[in-house]
Amino acid sequence: MRMLTIFALLFAFLATGGSAQASRRAVDSLIKDYRGIFIGTQKDAVRQKLGDPKNEFPEEDDFEISDNENVRIFYNPDKTVKAMVVTYSGNISGAPSPKDVVGEAIEPRPDGGMYKMVRVEEKGFWVSYVKIAGDSPSVIITVQSLPKAS
Repeated sequence: MRMLTIFALLFAFLATGGSAQASRRAVDSLIKDYRGIFIGTQKDAVRQKLGDPKNEFPEEDDFEISDNENVRIFYNPDKTVKAMVVTYSGNISGAPSPKDVVGEAIEPRPDGGMYKMVRVEEKGFWVSYVKIAGDSPSVIITVQSLPKAS
């Protein structure tokens, strides 16, 4: 009986460790940054990396990276990034794959569209991948900080 208990405890320990590792791998495979920018990056650093915004507002900047790629950056009151929305339109061949963004492939809907959102509580953000299919396809990637627990 004692051997069975030890075996059960060992199995539970290994099973828990394995799932924690699988969870860490899933988080590690999520989008890390966009052109060196992520949640918490200072506004000045964003502009240093992306140049002057096409449109500038007190709490957000719009950047046109190319004819097919745009990004809108939203800032906290302390001028750090709180959210990013990256849009690829028309020729979406330069868009990252769902696996590069949300950590796994997404099964397309019958119309070719895709959607997946992943909350990463331990890192304090969520990320989503949206693909709109059709004659003028788009991929929209959103990364946003989660509200801090009060």
